[in-house]
Amino acid sequence: MPDKFSDTIAPLLSVQDAIFPAHPFSGLLAIAREQNWHGPHLFPAFQQQSGGRISYLQAREGLLQARHHAGDELCIWSGARKSLPQLGQMARGVLAQPTVLAALQFGLTYQLIAGSMVHLQLEAGSPYSALIAHSLFDDVELQDFLAVDHLLTAVNAARELCGPAFRLYQVELRGMATISLALYEKMFACPVVTGADVSRVLIANDILQLPLRSPDLKIVQEAGAACEQELATVGVLGRQSLLRVLVDQHCEFHNVDQMAQVLGISPRSLQRLLAREGTSYFQIIENIRMDRAKRLLQTDLSQERIAEQLGYSDARSFRRAFKRWTNLSPGEYHQSRKLSTVQI
Repeated sequence: MPDKFSDTIAPLLSVQDAIFPAHPFSGLLAIAREQNWHGPHLFPAFQQQSGGRISYLQAREGLLQARHHAGDELCIWSGARKSLPQLGQMARGVLAQPTVLAALQFGLTYQLIAGSMVHLQLEAGSPYSALIAHSLFDDVELQDFLAVDHLLTAVNAARELCGPAFRLYQVELRGMATISLALYEKMFACPVVTGADVSRVLIANDILQLPLRSPDLKIVQEAGAACEQELATVGVLGRQSLLRVLVDQHCEFHNVDQMAQVLGISPRSLQRLLAREGTSYFQIIENIRMDRAKRLLQTDLSQERIAEQLGYSDARSFRRAFKRWTNLSPGEYHQSRKLSTVQI
C-alpha cells in the first residue's frame, strides 16, 4: 500500500514538539520557589528553547520531579495557583463572552494556547453537563495528575468570571485513591468521587447560562482572530495527538493493518509513529477497552454481551482481562460503581 502519511495525518502533535509555554507550570514553579526545590531546575529547557516553549517529554521530567517532592496532592495545589489574566488574547476573548458556557467553549477551542497537556471536552447533558479530561498523550503515570490540575484550573477561571455564583455539582476522578478527599472537596467546593471511569466535573446547566459582566462581540472576534494567529505561529493550528486520532477512529475495533489503511499510511509507518510517542498499539487498545468495559459494566448488559462488544471470544476471556486491568472481577467493579457516579 502506498504511504500517504505526509498527506493524511502528518500534522500531529508529538511528545517531542516544543509547544507548551510556561503558564501551565506557573503554579508548580511558585510552589517550588516557596519550598526551595530549586524551581528553575524542574524545567531547564525553558532556558534553552526559543519562544519559551518546551516539549511534553521535557515537561514530563519536571512534573515527575515535582511530584516526587510533594506527592500526588501537588496537582491540586498547582491547579489552584493558575489564573485567567495570564492567558493574553485567550483571556480577553473569554472575558468578553455573554455567558459562562460561551466563555468555556471559547477557552476549550483555544486550550492549546494555554498549554493544555490534556484534552478538555464539554459534554452536554441534562440537568448537568460535564467537563471531561481526556489524555492528550498515552501517559498512564501522569494522566490522572494532569487531569486534576487542568480541571481545577478551568474551575478557577470560571470562578474568576462570575465569583461564588459558579458552583459545581460533583467532581469524579479516575484513580487518586491515596488523596485526602476532604482537601479535594474543599478546593472544588463540592462532593468528590474517586475511582471513576473518567475525570470530570459536573456543572448544572443553569450555572452555565449565568450572564457575564461585559459581553462584547467585537472583542470576541478580535481575540478569536488573534488566538488563531497564535496557534498558527506556534504550529499547532488544527493538530491532534496520535492518541486522539486513534480514539476518534475507534481503533479498538481494528488491528494495526486495518487501522493503517483507515489512516492512509503503511503499517510500518503507524508502528514507527507509535514508537516515537513512547507507546504501542496493544497498549492503547488495552487502555481503550478497559475504559469501555468500565462504562458498559454500569449498564444492564450481561458480561457475555459486554465481552462480545469488546471483541473477546467469550465472557471468560473478558473476565480474565478485566481482572488483570483492575484487580477486581467485573461483578465486584459493578457493585462498587452503583451509586457513586452520575449519569448525564
